[in-house]
Amino acid sequence: MINEAIIKGNSGGKLAVFDLDDTLIFSSARIQVLNKKGKTIKTLSPSEFNFFSLDSSKHDLSFDEFESMDILRESKFINHILKKLKAYYRSGVHVCILTARSNSKLIRAFFLENGIDIHTDLVIAVNDPQYSFKGNVAQKKSEALRLLIDAGYRDFIFFDDNQDNLDHAKELEKEADVKVETIKV
Repeated sequence: MINEAIIKGNSGGKLAVFDLDDTLIFSSARIQVLNKKGKTIKTLSPSEFNFFSLDSSKHDLSFDEFESMDILRESKFINHILKKLKAYYRSGVHVCILTARSNSKLIRAFFLENGIDIHTDLVIAVNDPQYSFKGNVAQKKSEALRLLIDAGYRDFIFFDDNQDNLDHAKELEKEADVKVETIKV
């Protein structure tokens, strides 16, 4: 999956991995908690969703607002984290966006609009239908990191606001010959 051109000459290379929502940006996009008739009964921010427990027999979720480029464009960058991303980018360290969102192309387009050209294969929305990741978000992000390990990356620095995501990433050190530094935002 990962384009050979990304890692050519970069065997064992470092990869800076950034979550999107509440790590690189604050967005007004909300998750809608719906009753079985489809009526919104509650809205959640991404950080609130991190601690939400769904009763799937009574509720469904809608992530439609996360598919809106207009809402994404209105997001505010978290400047001190964006500066870190840009510093890695300028220094030649490869940068990856690893998000729970479901549209990798939308995320890449957003970064291109903001002058940051992240390689297509390094913008991974783990709920994008092009991937077949299984499990919760932390498990899906871990699967995505395994793809990056298979592509040759061995030294990760992972920025995320969710401790479960960071813990799952750190576990990869036990499975493979990799270093994973985690930073909670």
